Amino acid sequence: MAYYDSEWLKYRRTLTPWLVVCGPLVFALAQMAFNMISPLENTWEHILMNVHNWWAIIGFPFGVILLTALAVFYERRSGALKVLNAYPLQPAKQYAAKFAVTSVHVLIASFVFVVFVFGLNFWAASGSVPWDSLLTGFLCAWLAGLAQIAIMLWIAHGFGFGLTVIVGFIGIVSGILMSEQPYWIMNPWAWPIRCLIPLFKFHTNGLPLEPDSPLQDPSLILIAVVLGIVSAGIVTGFGMLWYNRREVR
Repeated sequence: MAYYDSEWLKYRRTLTPWLVVCGPLVFALAQMAFNMISPLENTWEHILMNVHNWWAIIGFPFGVILLTALAVFYERRSGALKVLNAYPLQPAKQYAAKFAVTSVHVLIASFVFVVFVFGLNFWAASGSVPWDSLLTGFLCAWLAGLAQIAIMLWIAHGFGFGLTVIVGFIGIVSGILMSEQPYWIMNPWAWPIRCLIPLFKFHTNGLPLEPDSPLQDPSLILIAVVLGIVSAGIVTGFGMLWYNRREVR
């Protein structure tokens, strides 16, 4: 907890808290504008399909890119990584704390996303609020996306800001292209998308799923979540070993 608390304090007065709040706000505002343009489609089912499609395809992975890249950029810019080496600290625990804090930042952003979606769109939506799917959606996407966070954090430490952004964008595009293919299981960027497809019944192009589509299979949600959790643990474990043996941090 001491490592975690120390890591958490590093983000005070940085861009990260603004990203955590303003990123989800953009998507909720976009849906509010869409409600004004197309008032006939303002059902909760349609609203949640839209916003979670945008969130899984663009919002979540792009947020992971920025949060992981900035987590390392702040310390490299200030020289904090070299200063930490002068203290009797365990690098592996520092790395684990950074993954934990970044994951919590993404979780908070996901929860803020739900709050903004409800707060800015309840006035236009018809029908009762499907709280179960609204809350389940952001949590499942976060769990399935933990592997993304672990991978991007490792790349950020190893290669810096620029390559992290490049790899992240490649991941976003590949995730979109592979999410509805049989080999989606090979791409961590496809897991949050595939997780939300049967829950909110959308194609990656934004169109609703057909009633008889095989993508409606709810077992895909559990598969994506398990893949995200297990892969995040494995990647973070290897990252801790690598960071612990790295001479220049």
